[in-house]
Amino acid sequence: MINLLLRIGMNPRDYLFKILLPAFIVSVILFIIGFLLFKGIVFYIFSLLPSIILLSALIYPYIILDTKKNKINERLHIFISKFGTLSITDLDRKELLKILSQEKEELDELAEESRKLYVLVSKWGRSLAEACRFLSQRTPSPEFADFLDRLAYAVDSGEELKEFLIKEQDIVMDDYAAFYKRTLYSLDLYKELYVSAMTSIAFFIAFSVLVPFLMPFDFVFMSTVGLFMLIATQMGVIVLIKGKVPFDRLWHTGKEPNETDLKLRRYLIISIILTILTLIFLIITKFILRMTPFYDIPYMILVAIGLTPLAIIGVKTYLEEERVKRKEYVYPDFLRSLGDSLSARGGGLKECLKYLSHHDFGPLTRDIKRLYKRVALSIDTTKSWRFFGIESCSYLIQLFSDMFSRCLYFGGDPKLAANIISKNFRKIIQLRKSKYQNVQQFVGVIYGLGAGLALALFASLGVAYMITNLYSSLNIPETVIQIIHVAPLTNAKLVEYILYGSLIIYAIMSSILIKILDGGHKYSAFLHFVIIVWICSLVAYGTKLLVLKVLGMSMPIY
Repeated sequence: MINLLLRIGMNPRDYLFKILLPAFIVSVILFIIGFLLFKGIVFYIFSLLPSIILLSALIYPYIILDTKKNKINERLHIFISKFGTLSITDLDRKELLKILSQEKEELDELAEESRKLYVLVSKWGRSLAEACRFLSQRTPSPEFADFLDRLAYAVDSGEELKEFLIKEQDIVMDDYAAFYKRTLYSLDLYKELYVSAMTSIAFFIAFSVLVPFLMPFDFVFMSTVGLFMLIATQMGVIVLIKGKVPFDRLWHTGKEPNETDLKLRRYLIISIILTILTLIFLIITKFILRMTPFYDIPYMILVAIGLTPLAIIGVKTYLEEERVKRKEYVYPDFLRSLGDSLSARGGGLKECLKYLSHHDFGPLTRDIKRLYKRVALSIDTTKSWRFFGIESCSYLIQLFSDMFSRCLYFGGDPKLAANIISKNFRKIIQLRKSKYQNVQQFVGVIYGLGAGLALALFASLGVAYMITNLYSSLNIPETVIQIIHVAPLTNAKLVEYILYGSLIIYAIMSSILIKILDGGHKYSAFLHFVIIVWICSLVAYGTKLLVLKVLGMSMPIY
C-alpha cells in the first residue's frame, strides 16, 4: 500500500489522516444512527451507505492510480508528437524536458511526468537514462513505462535522441491506438450498462404508479420518487462514462472566441428567445384563451413544438462540426505540402504560404489565406499560427499547428516536422472515424430508450386509470377494503405531468451524454434534445390513444 501511495504522489500520513480516518469516523457515526433509528430491512439498506463510504476510502489509491494511468495513455499521441518535433531542433535535452513539463494544459499528467524527469536530470544530476529507469518503475502507465525503458536503453547505447524519437513515433502511436480501441470496445459495455439502468428505472417508475393501489402510498409521492431515481441513475451513469471515455475533443480551446464562436452565440440567443416566445404563445392560447386549434393540441405535442426552435442552434452547430471535420481531413496534406515547400526553398514561410493559398484545400483554404496575410505582416509568426489554429475551430489543428510553428521557431527541419505531425495527425483522424461510428450506434440506442421509456410510463398510467374506473364502478364490501388497499387515482393530471417531466429530464441528460461521448461542441446537444423530446412526446401521446382504444377507458388525451 505504501508503494502504491508513493506512485500516486500521496504521503501515507496524509492518506491515513485526511481520507481513511475521516471515512471510518463518518461510517461509524452513520452506522450508530441507523442502528438507533431503523429496524429490520430498512436498517440493512441504510447500512449500505457507511459500508460504501469506508470501501471507497480503502480503494481510493487504486482509483487515483487508474485515473492517472488513463490520463497518461490518452495524451500519449500529443506527448510523442511534441517530443519528436522538438527533438529535431537545436534544443538540448534539459530544455526539451523543461518545455514538456510546462505544457500542463495539453499534456496533463504527462507534463508532471516530464517535470519529474527534468528535476532528476537538472537538480539531482542524474543522467537521462538513469532518470528514465527510475521513473519507469513508478509511473502508473505500462505503455509510458515501456517507452521510458526503451529511451533509457537507446541513450545508454549512444543513439541520438532525435533518431530514437523519430523511430518511436510509430511505436507509441500504436500503443495509443490500442488504448483508444480498448476504450471504444468498452463503449459497448457502457451501452449495455445504460440500457440496463434505464430499463430498470422505467420499470421502477411504471411500478411506482401502481404501488398506491397495493400499499398506503400517495400517487404524487411515488411518481416524484421515481423522477428522482431517474435523475440519480442518469447522473451516476454520466459520471461513470465521463471518467472512462478518453480525452478527445473536437472544438478549439482558445481563450478568446473566434468568428464562428460569436456566430454560434448569436444563434443560441435567437433560439432561446424564439423558444420562450413560442412557449408563452402556445401556453396562453391553449390554457388561458382556449383558442382553436391550439386548445385541441395535446400538451406534450405543445411542449415539443415550443422547444423546437432550440434545434436552430443545434443544426447550425452540427453543420459547423462537420465543417471542422472536413478541415481536419485535409490538414495533413496542407502541412506536408508546406513542409516540402519550405525544405525545397530553404526557408521563406511567407512565399510558401502565398503559393499554397492559391490551391484548393476545401474549407481550410480560407484559414490558410488568413494565415498568409498575418505572416506577410511580419509582426509575430507564432501568434499567426495560433490564430490559424483557433480560427479553424479544431482542437487538433490548433495543437499540431502550435507544434509545427514552435519547431520552425527553434530552427527545426520543416519537412521532417511536417512528416511527423501529418502522419500522427492522420492516425488520430482514422481512430476518430471508428469512434464516431460507435457514438452513432449509441445515439440510436438512446433514441430507442426514450421511446421505450415513454411507452412504459404512459402504459402504466393507462392501467392506473383502468383500475381506478374499475374500483369506482364496483360496490366493494368493507371487509375486502380492509384486506386490499383500495385507493383511487388522485391528482391524476399532476401525476401525468410528473411522468412527462421524467421524459424531459431523460432528454436533457441523454443529450449531454451524447456530447460527452463524441467530444463535440456543447451547443449541438440541443439538436439531440429536441429530437428526443419529439420521440418521447409522440410515443407518449400515441400510447394514450392506444390505451384508450384497447382498454376502452375514459382517459383524457388533451
